Amino acid sequence: MRKEIFQKTNFMKYPGQAAWEHRMTSAFNKEKIRRFAKRITPKSWNIILHEKDALETAGVLNILLSIQGQDTQVYADRYGNKCYEYQGRVGEKYFANRYGDIFHTNQVKPVLGMVLGRMTFKELNSFGGDKKGKHAKIIVQLWPDLGDWRVTLVHELAHVAVYRWRAFVTKDYKKQGLFKRYIGENLRTSIIREQLSMENHHGPRFKKALLSLAKRAIREFGEEISEDDVFWKTLKFELESFMK
Repeated sequence: MRKEIFQKTNFMKYPGQAAWEHRMTSAFNKEKIRRFAKRITPKSWNIILHEKDALETAGVLNILLSIQGQDTQVYADRYGNKCYEYQGRVGEKYFANRYGDIFHTNQVKPVLGMVLGRMTFKELNSFGGDKKGKHAKIIVQLWPDLGDWRVTLVHELAHVAVYRWRAFVTKDYKKQGLFKRYIGENLRTSIIREQLSMENHHGPRFKKALLSLAKRAIREFGEEISEDDVFWKTLKFELESFMK
């Protein structure tokens, strides 16, 4: 089922459409986006559109989808670094990233989606009860009007998977005071640092997560989304871009 997506073939340029055929601003379509994300993610990932729907359950990752319009467009350089717009002395417009690199308008591109901020962890409140553990939260911003939002969502959720992995290997979800020191701690720390140094923005963990989510999408929507739908072509292009 859609096995051709994973076959190595020559492929056309990115087929994403500048104006998606369905505007995704209505409440109905936002829910459609949420349901799509829910079907391709683990059960412990709670996909929500509003803070009030977050679950305070141990081990749950609450992912808040923040659906954006073109009036809040963000730009990035070729490496995916967020760029900020500036006005020159004579009125010309240019962009700069956080490293101070300067770009002209034709050197940046609109962001289709991004993970906003860090993954945060919160201890469960237990007043005489037996609730123990932590739940997590992260925000994913999405600009669905600019391309095939489904593939963008697969891409950003792969980044979320990497955030979650990093949190566990570095024990970010624990307080420093709770760390238990042991003989092999320095060895463990050096191994973790080596792992993280190998994991750049689109490194091995991201590729693994992207492939896993793509397989989930095929399993869930292989019979539901027609074979000639642009989603499959764009997903194939996405995989070929990162699996080289």
